[in-house]
Amino acid sequence: MRRSGLTGRGAQRGAVMITALMILLLMTVFGISTMDTNILEEKMAGNMRDRNIAFQAAESALRAGESLVASWSVLPDIRDVNDSTDTSPLWDLNSADPVTNNNIPWWGESARPLSWWKANAKVLTGSDKVAGLSDANQPAFLIEKLPPRAGTLEAAQSLDGADIFMQVTARGVGRSDTTVVVLQSVYKW
Repeated sequence: MRRSGLTGRGAQRGAVMITALMILLLMTVFGISTMDTNILEEKMAGNMRDRNIAFQAAESALRAGESLVASWSVLPDIRDVNDSTDTSPLWDLNSADPVTNNNIPWWGESARPLSWWKANAKVLTGSDKVAGLSDANQPAFLIEKLPPRAGTLEAAQSLDGADIFMQVTARGVGRSDTTVVVLQSVYKW
C-alpha cells in the first residue's frame, strides 16, 4: 500500500514559507509605521522653523519700535483715532481697540487681520526689512503711551514730572500666513 502526501522534510517546506511571509508582513508594518513617524517629525520640524521665523520677525519689529522711541527727543502727538489721515506712531493706551466690551486686549484678538496692522502700525521697510519674508509678511509694530503710575511720583509731585512709559507691541508672521507671533515690551522714555 502506498501512502499519499509528503513525509519528513518535504512536509515542512510550506510551514517555512508561511513563517517567512509572516515575518515579511511584520517588517512591512514596522516600515510603514516608521515612515509615518518620520513624516510627522518632518512636519513638526517645519512648523517649529516657521514659528521661529515669526518670532525673529516680531523681535526685529520690537527692537525697531524701541529704537524709534529712544530716538525721540520730544514726544510726538498721540494719534487721533477719529482722523484717518493721522499717521502719528504714538497711540493712547488701548485706543487701537475698536471693540472694547469683549475683555480681550486688542493685540490678543485673533480676528485682527494683517490688513489692520498694515493700515495702523509701522511696517518694517528698507534696511529694517526681515530677509526671506515677502513684503506682504514684513513685521510691524505699534507704540502706546501708558498712563503715569502713582508709584513713580514723589509726594505732591505733578503728573508732568512722572516717568513716561511706552508699550511697544510687535507682530511677526512666518513663511505661512497662519504662523503669527505677537511680542510686547515696556520702554521707559
